[in-house]
Order: sequence, then structure tokens, then C-alpha cells
Amino acid sequence: MTNENTQDAILDIARQNLRVAVALQTTNFSDVARKAGLSRNAVQQFVAGNTSISYANMLAVCQVLNIPIGLMHRPDAITPGNIRVHRALEALPDHMARQALDAARSVLGQGPLDETLGGAT
Repeated sequence: MTNENTQDAILDIARQNLRVAVALQTTNFSDVARKAGLSRNAVQQFVAGNTSISYANMLAVCQVLNIPIGLMHRPDAITPGNIRVHRALEALPDHMARQALDAARSVLGQGPLDETLGGAT
């Protein structure tokens, strides 16, 4: 797969996730765009595959929808449960977030995290 195909696939995932996020919020693309400070059709045109969107504009859209931008590029990541878990982890102090992640990794049969960013011991 070429780099261009990879980027297109990632954009398609983001488009699909944005559709889901908007549906979960029971809003529409025009309202999201307006609240994010974008033109009325900016989000609609991106979702339709007619345009791309800058990272800064995607951040603004995610802030309006109150969803983490890190979920936007992962297939099927925009679910109420994933969003709740992400928000809960963000609200925890670092030491408690680490404990929660270690507990989750234990349940999944994985070892605790080491001191590097996300590396397994």
C-alpha cells in the first residue's frame, strides 16, 4: 500500500468516525462547523470526501463534539463507551491513570506498563 493510499484510508476512517460522532451528539455537520468557527459546509464537504481538513480544524471539530482527536483515526473507535473511558482516564491524576491502565492490561493478560511511553515490561 502506498503512502497516498494509507493517507486516504486514514482520512476515510476519520470521515466515518466523524459521521458517528455527529450522530451520537444528535446534531448536524452545519452546526458543528459553525461552533468550530468553520464555514457552514466545511465539515459536510470533508465527510463527503470532497475536501480535506487541517489538523487545527479537526481539533476544533473534536472540541465541539467533546471527543478525543486520538480516536478519530482508529476504525470504529467512536463509541459511547470509548469516549467515556477516555474522558475518565483524562480526569485521573497520572498515578491513578497508570494503576487503571495496569489493571486493564492485567485483565487482558498483558503485563504492566514500563516507564517508557506505552512499552511493555
